[in-house]
Amino acid sequence: MGLDADRMARIAATTERVRPFWEADHDPNRLQERLVELDCHGLDAFLVTKELMRCDTGEVQLAFFGAPCRDAERRFHNAFVDALEQEADAAEDQALDPDHR
Repeated sequence: MGLDADRMARIAATTERVRPFWEADHDPNRLQERLVELDCHGLDAFLVTKELMRCDTGEVQLAFFGAPCRDAERRFHNAFVDALEQEADAAEDQALDPDHR
């Protein structure tokens, strides 16, 4: 599933709008603060960050979730991953012992 043309255009426009903030000092926290001010969150903010930082996904993830202004996203992400891990563990337990409830 790809992103539609309108969304890609918004991401590109936001990237160019915040590029001066990034180029001024390459501070990932300032970049995230500016994106929050522009109401750019989630995948859109992640893609803008990736484009500007020109690095791998792991580094972008650290910059995105490491920014203090992204605390809500970080907490949601961590809770979601924890829930997935619990479900995977439960499914594995069920597969190993179908009579276990």
